[in-house]
Amino acid sequence: MAKYYGMVKCIDDRMGELLAQLRELEIFDNTVVVLTSDHGDLRGEHNRQNKGVPYEASAKIPFLLQYPAKIKNPKVVNEALTCIDFLPTVLKIMEVKTAGEEEGRDASALFLSDKTPTGWKDVGFMRGTGEKTWLAAVTDRYKLVVSPFADPWLFDLEEDADEMKNFFGSAPHRETIRDLSRELLAYGQKFGDPVMTSNAVQTDLKWGAEGEGAYSPPERKARPKPNPLRRKLEEGKKRQKRKKKNTASS
Repeated sequence: MAKYYGMVKCIDDRMGELLAQLRELEIFDNTVVVLTSDHGDLRGEHNRQNKGVPYEASAKIPFLLQYPAKIKNPKVVNEALTCIDFLPTVLKIMEVKTAGEEEGRDASALFLSDKTPTGWKDVGFMRGTGEKTWLAAVTDRYKLVVSPFADPWLFDLEEDADEMKNFFGSAPHRETIRDLSRELLAYGQKFGDPVMTSNAVQTDLKWGAEGEGAYSPPERKARPKPNPLRRKLEEGKKRQKRKKKNTASS
């Protein structure tokens, strides 16, 4: 834990030095500065460490953007954004033309004005690592998570900020379940996500999008057990990598 927070302080200190240098060089106002991350860390929440699950502490990341030349006043963007939205958004703010083939959304209007982009849909998608793990549709308030190995979960961050309750099947949340199930079905069809090849996931989402009555969970395959030999090989590779790094720095 101490090492983790030491790293956080190190990053904070280096960012301060970077911003100070930009001011000294008199290019602060015309420089785009972005602070983000690829994942969070649970740090004991839900009795877990590390990452890889859809809880906020693991999956929610910062995206702090500073560009005084164009973004005059501080603001908070509450729409759901994901990593693939960062590229088209930042390049548009920089007035750099993209190839037009990126999958992400241009959210620059959310930073440069008080208007949402035309046709904007406040839904993002995220997934765990590996082919058949978990997949989620997220908004600022809700997360619908599906997996071949577990019943669906609907998180409601207003009703349950600690993410302890599952609202999938809850009558007051029926329209939210319906909307996010349809979003996941459309996403799976467009991008061919491997999670969507699971019969159990398809059954879950079909009930979510169209079903009536109470939810009845389908049969599921057991989660594959970790391969101990593969784990030993991966640990060996990591040791060799650390050894080479230490040799190079000495």
